[in-house]
Amino acid sequence: MRTHPVFLRLEGRRCVVVGADAPAAAKAAACLRAGADVTLVAPTLPAALGAEKSLRHLGRDYRPGDLQGAFLAFASTRDPETIAQLRDEAARERVLLNVIDVPDASTFLSPAVLARGELTVAIGTGGASPALAARLRRDLETHVGPEYGPFVAILGAIRRVLAPEPGRAEVLSALLDSSLLDLVRRGAREEIDGLLTRVGGERLTLDRLGVALGAER
Repeated sequence: MRTHPVFLRLEGRRCVVVGADAPAAAKAAACLRAGADVTLVAPTLPAALGAEKSLRHLGRDYRPGDLQGAFLAFASTRDPETIAQLRDEAARERVLLNVIDVPDASTFLSPAVLARGELTVAIGTGGASPALAARLRRDLETHVGPEYGPFVAILGAIRRVLAPEPGRAEVLSALLDSSLLDLVRRGAREEIDGLLTRVGGERLTLDRLGVALGAER
């Protein structure tokens, strides 16, 4: 199955999740983290979502009309009639639909995701083997550790601070080729500040950039 990878901006958009099992709860939580306005349609509220005050819960089974006004929808069901209704409504309302583990009923496929702060690595197999995608994600976790979160935050903050300056690309390239990632991994704050100021000037310290290392969060 041929697909095109994208990262969707969900902040403020209506997303609907149908189902109450663990995969549905995980999709709802992921949409909430992305800033979406999430409605869960299920007879029961999953315990994992009990503390999510911003979640809207419709305590019943899916009904046609539930996707109206939505941008994105996930559904965890194997019922052929429900799947057919979801597909028809999603097509009519122009809603992106993912029926979990039913790729032929989906207009998009949800990848296995490794997240480190603003860094997101998404792995897909075109629906052929979600288990392989999940295994590759676990393998990547050993190589892309939690230090990548603050590392990406530092690079992003520098990119914003130096936005109007012509030398921004050279500064960022030099930092990517430097020992910055290892220093972040070790939590060496003073050495990080020394490196940043040498490469990019006195404005580029962790405090001035507003970036906290892992242990400081």
